[in-house]
Amino acid sequence: MSNPGFFQELRRHHVFRVAATYAVVGWLVIQVVAVVFPLLQFPSWLARTIVVLVLVGFPIALVLAWAFQTPRDEVHASASVRRRSLRIGFTLGAVGVLVAVLGGVVWWYFGPIEHTLRGADADTVQASAIGASINPESIAVLPLSVLGGGTGEGYLGQGISEELLNALSRIPGLEVIGRTSSFRFKDSKLGARAIGRELGVRNLLSGVVQRSGDALRIDVELDDTATGATLWSQQYDQKMENLFALEDTISNAVVTALKPRLGGIDSAKLVFKGTSNPQAHDLYMQGSRLAWHTDEASLDQALALFNQAIAVDPNYAAAWAGMARAYINLADVYRAPLDVLPAMRGAAGKAVTLNPDLAEGHMLLGYIAMAYDLDYPKAKHELDLAVKLRPSLAGAHALLGLYLARVEKNQAQARLQLQLAERLDPLNPWFPRWEAYVAIAQHDEAGAMKLAQRVDKIDPDFAYNGDAVAMVDGAFGHWQACVDRYTQQHAKPSRSSPQLAVCQAHVGEAGQARATLERLLADAQHGYVDRTYTAAIYAALGDKDDAIAQLEQAYRDRSAHMDSVWVNPWYRPLHGDPRFEALVARIAAGGHVEPPALPSDGLK
Repeated sequence: MSNPGFFQELRRHHVFRVAATYAVVGWLVIQVVAVVFPLLQFPSWLARTIVVLVLVGFPIALVLAWAFQTPRDEVHASASVRRRSLRIGFTLGAVGVLVAVLGGVVWWYFGPIEHTLRGADADTVQASAIGASINPESIAVLPLSVLGGGTGEGYLGQGISEELLNALSRIPGLEVIGRTSSFRFKDSKLGARAIGRELGVRNLLSGVVQRSGDALRIDVELDDTATGATLWSQQYDQKMENLFALEDTISNAVVTALKPRLGGIDSAKLVFKGTSNPQAHDLYMQGSRLAWHTDEASLDQALALFNQAIAVDPNYAAAWAGMARAYINLADVYRAPLDVLPAMRGAAGKAVTLNPDLAEGHMLLGYIAMAYDLDYPKAKHELDLAVKLRPSLAGAHALLGLYLARVEKNQAQARLQLQLAERLDPLNPWFPRWEAYVAIAQHDEAGAMKLAQRVDKIDPDFAYNGDAVAMVDGAFGHWQACVDRYTQQHAKPSRSSPQLAVCQAHVGEAGQARATLERLLADAQHGYVDRTYTAAIYAALGDKDDAIAQLEQAYRDRSAHMDSVWVNPWYRPLHGDPRFEALVARIAAGGHVEPPALPSDGLK
């Protein structure tokens, strides 16, 4: 009798039936693993092991089917038939291995990745990709969502989250992502993993707050962004008057949940009880939300709310610090610094007097000393203290970087501080812009342009003091590229910035540059205009006398840009002029020494 063909042999041994049955059952098992295991939070290694066993078992099942499903006519087969059967069995096993491998590859790339061979091992596979660059001792605090109460209650969720963020950022060794970056994900539909990738953070604190009169209910949870697992969750019911105590409880619960990673942490009181008056606290949180805005109306409203909070509780240090921040944001943009400096300085000083451990107060006091008072020793002392009190305060690191760049001219150390600030607040466009400024001082064109492009990626509409990419183009003499950035690439211009006019003057478009200059001078007749801006246009047009006169007026006005005129590319046409060099020396010496008054017609 002739030997049957290969496929006929497989059919006679019921191999096809076994293969089909195994494939269906195996597929069902993997689907159960993919869907049920994450819900029950089974360990990822168990999911991986089951999937691998299912794939490895396929060729074994085929070989066993061939070996044990032997037709009756082969029970007493000859030796040659048995050898042929053995060869077919080996071939069948090899084919089964190949099919299992191909199935594994297809499943890897096209299956439900999150919980199979590729994603079930999220603790190792995804964590190795994310964790390689992400500090496991890092956390972001998202603004709490507010249920009920209308849109006007949004400040409550943001205020509580900000105070939790401030508390956690006081812990040495814990990297806390800054407010600007974290709050971009307010009411975000993204999951913990996606947000973790965006922020470069391992842990995520989020939740919901409900308010009914004086009663609060807060639901919070802490998630691992590498695995998506919830590390801790809790619901709290409390009165508004006990909110500080509740925030301290939540902060310490987070610390406890993270202790396996962080090791020993001093979990003493993390939240400052700024006031015992719930009305003052509520007013402060409303003002704090508005103080982060950049429009004049919001800043004025924030000042009014801080004043109301202080009227209720004059010893509320955080409210005084909030007032100082609002004044700083108003100065050099909407108000003459000299007009608001006493109130600004007084508010920051009052904040640290009431609470010497308030890092933000010291940071603001340091900035005021550096930018407005030219009191460099005090600036350095206050900024160093702010960093010590709150190691994760990104703004303190950034301002310390500016101090090192502008005052000590230590550009390398300045960039290190700014890079740390960028890590702590990765979606804040100010910090890469400031580092780009320092890179310009180092003549690092490629580095400066890369940073400027990052600013544009973070916020394409960020245009304070001009477009970042155009700034780098102009700094390295690419004047036409600077103009094209505005006229052809449609960069958003800033009304007060002289950047486009400076670039136009350098490419011979003097008429357009003078038109901008005349507009700024006209604006100065009924409002504040930073005279360093008009000086820059005069310098670009080659009018050194008027440029120097404008800079002297800016010095009198206490412009915050005076401590950087020595390095600002706008003023390179003035380099070597004895009057400019004398002004730079006066600024470098610190303090304010008033120059002789100009003649009445000496300032346009």
